[in-house]
Amino acid sequence: MLFLKRPPAAPLRPLVMGYWFIEDLQGAHAGKPIDTTPSPAAVLTINFGRPCGSEFAAGAPRTSLLGVQSRPRAWSSGEGCSFVMVMLKPAGLARLFPATGLAASDELLELGAVLGDGPARRLADDLAAAWEPHRVAARLDAWLLGRLAATKPAEEFERFARAWDALRRTSRVEAAARAVAVSTRQLERWFRDHVGHSPRRLLALDRIHSSLLAAQTGQGDAFEGFSDQAHQVRMWRRYLGRTPGRFSRTPRSLLADYFNPAREDVPQGLAHFF
Repeated sequence: MLFLKRPPAAPLRPLVMGYWFIEDLQGAHAGKPIDTTPSPAAVLTINFGRPCGSEFAAGAPRTSLLGVQSRPRAWSSGEGCSFVMVMLKPAGLARLFPATGLAASDELLELGAVLGDGPARRLADDLAAAWEPHRVAARLDAWLLGRLAATKPAEEFERFARAWDALRRTSRVEAAARAVAVSTRQLERWFRDHVGHSPRRLLALDRIHSSLLAAQTGQGDAFEGFSDQAHQVRMWRRYLGRTPGRFSRTPRSLLADYFNPAREDVPQGLAHFF
């Protein structure tokens, strides 16, 4: 199997965490479960080979947009699997794919349903022709920058992004609303429109993801944001379907080992795989 991470171009970094490449042409991972975690991230996926199977109604389209997920998801790999994932921050989903947050929430959308079949097919064909990861990353940079220039942001986008930063910093919806001079009801509407979840739900996903990332990497505080250990255990069970104790006794997947090594800087990490 081949795993690779590449960073996006500098202008995209406020919106995109990175490009993750996974290839299993020989089917070494076939039949083994692939479990992904809930998190505030969204994922644009382009398949070069046979797509992985999924539990979603859309199945495994050649190009897809996975919205913000509030629970774990199961996938299945097979021979000929090869794809790249564009890991989007909440602001990236809102800016690059406006008005899709609610439809993509806890869902997998065919990219053709978002962009139109022609643009989605041309993107997939262009990236497949590039083939080498560094060339694919360069073409993704160009495509995303082009989309950034061509797509008009929602009028409230900048305030939505600032509100999310304030919410992460203060953990209070009221403080986030005051920071951008809107009511909490208006802020609720913005979050549902842009990421498909309420501010409190997105904050809970951010906290549980940070706790899992700290547990995976051994860096950071796995208890940060929780009132006590019992609170942490309840939240892990609710969102991850397992307790910290069970997690510590379960072998990590190859994907988690590569994409979240213990040496990784926690603020830049993403615990996408168990």
